[in-house]
Amino acid sequence: MRLLLAACVLLVLLARRAHATRANCRPVTSTFCQGLGYSSTPHPSGAPGYSLHQVGQIVDTGCSPGVAALLCRVAVPECGADDDNRLKPCRALCNKVKADCSAVVTSRRLTWPAKLRCETLPESNCVQGLPSPQSPDPPRTCQPITAPFCQDQLYMETIMPNVLGQSSQSDAALTLQTFAPLIQVGCSPQLKPLLCSVYIPKCVLGRARPPCRTLCEQARSGCQNLMSSFGFPWPDALKCESFTTESCDRDPLSIAPDPPSSCERIAVPLCRDLPYSWTATPNLLGHSSQEEAGLDLHQFYPLVKVGCSPHMKTFLCSVYAPECVSGRPRPPCRALCERARSGCEDVMTTYRIQWPGALKCDAFSSESCEHFGVSSSGGLCEPISIPLCQDLSYNQTIVPNLLGHSSQRQAVVQMSFFNSLVQTLCSADIRLFLCRVYAPQCDSGTVQWPCRSSCERARRDCEGHMSTFGVSWPAELQCSAFPESTCILEDSRPEMLRAEDVISKLNAGGYSVRGKSLTLRSARLLLTLVDADNTEDLDAVEFFKLQHFLAVIRREYVESYESRNPPSVTMSHLKTAVTNRGFHLDDYTFGVLWRDYKSNDGIEYDSYVAVLTRLQILLERFQAHMLTKLPCDCEIANFSLKQFMKSVLV
Repeated sequence: MRLLLAACVLLVLLARRAHATRANCRPVTSTFCQGLGYSSTPHPSGAPGYSLHQVGQIVDTGCSPGVAALLCRVAVPECGADDDNRLKPCRALCNKVKADCSAVVTSRRLTWPAKLRCETLPESNCVQGLPSPQSPDPPRTCQPITAPFCQDQLYMETIMPNVLGQSSQSDAALTLQTFAPLIQVGCSPQLKPLLCSVYIPKCVLGRARPPCRTLCEQARSGCQNLMSSFGFPWPDALKCESFTTESCDRDPLSIAPDPPSSCERIAVPLCRDLPYSWTATPNLLGHSSQEEAGLDLHQFYPLVKVGCSPHMKTFLCSVYAPECVSGRPRPPCRALCERARSGCEDVMTTYRIQWPGALKCDAFSSESCEHFGVSSSGGLCEPISIPLCQDLSYNQTIVPNLLGHSSQRQAVVQMSFFNSLVQTLCSADIRLFLCRVYAPQCDSGTVQWPCRSSCERARRDCEGHMSTFGVSWPAELQCSAFPESTCILEDSRPEMLRAEDVISKLNAGGYSVRGKSLTLRSARLLLTLVDADNTEDLDAVEFFKLQHFLAVIRREYVESYESRNPPSVTMSHLKTAVTNRGFHLDDYTFGVLWRDYKSNDGIEYDSYVAVLTRLQILLERFQAHMLTKLPCDCEIANFSLKQFMKSVLV
């Protein structure tokens, strides 16, 4: 009887659970998650920690056959029990998709969902992906080369996908652009033929000609040392050992092809660092040589130098040293001209200089604007110049911004009101939200709006702090003005940073002293201090906190100790710095700490950062795990902290 009663209770509980599950189910509305074998989900707008915009961008690339099955089942999971492995993607599927998509995600500057970790997924009794289609693929045919990077090769037809799985020439062209600086430097004449043979392969009887190992080795021997000197390894996608020598003799690509006779390498100094390196003369203005064009172009150098428009240099070079395409100069873009003129004409008028009649924007065509990243509506992306908005998950913005500011200069002045607020770190969302308003993300000439939820979180966390200073939340940032869908969620943050990445970014941000950067030891301590989610890597907000903490220590070191000879912190100086931060160590404990970090007669910058960071970590751990459990007054608590420090340090 008891067994029967228990069975009945179990059935009732299961029925209630199933009813609750069905009640929470909603139709799957995301277009990129259709046709995966299920139609309902408890999270139609994305599971917590996932951005549908971010997921959709990756799925749309088609970088792996299982990319939709993986990302949709974690971001828009199938309705059912949360612990049912049969509804979850397998770990093997995750590992394969991540490997397949790594190059595409990087080349398109997308961000892999930080919450998706393959090791947390089940290994068996799970979803392996979609079954392979039963109908055979139609035969592939050769296609003309449209990627500008490879239009000067000895062959004229290619076939996709390439050996890296990229299915279109446009995808391959995006990746090829990352190698443009190496081509311009000219580290190896074999590099460009190699890149084209990999990304835009020669088509022979409907099949792609495999890359030549000998060609790869020649290119690597010429460029690898240069890349290493800047901290870049030779790409895994160009691993020479994976190529064959079978096609080397029949197609001697080891000899770099000459460009068309009508093209010539750019010699105009102002235009040598463009994405393209070949031009053609005469140009649109009739200059018969680059020397003649360069002399005429030099009159605009002050405008480029003053930075009145981020598009001025690109526009001028497109006129005076236009890109050579199939032996002919590419015409300038009207939208690019208009944006350069709108930024610089006021400056020119101030000095009584008129916009030249030869550069009249109406004379240019809008047909070639796509090459310059101009949208069909005429929008044009530009690099972010606002200091507060550097090092985000995007680096291109558009003006006017969401508040109507016509330039980044105007936006940064208006944004200065929030500088102190951001420094207080009142919200993890405030900096990213403000940047998405004042320097909104630009994608192919189109502005990307932040979501209403980002605004609401930033306002909720910071409005109280603002009110203590008699300041109210700005009327122009009312959250109701921002969309709830088709927007950028706060989860679309920069790539996760590990200790090595932290050092690189800190060096680029000027956090070294006399050219000496922090060691990995100190970087790992800083990472541990601000790693609130214990993922052993940092997102944008955590890295901003790290910068703020380190800036205080660096300023203190440079102002107080760096002038000593040799520059270092003495024992008495360290004692003062430690005491001023509330660490009341006894002499024996302090002596141990001093001996652990000193070198010669003092403590250098790296060790100074390390010791103060380590003490701060210990303090926060004590407060989190011990102090709250002690029902005692401050004097006893201080004594307990002193004992805790001694037990750890000694």
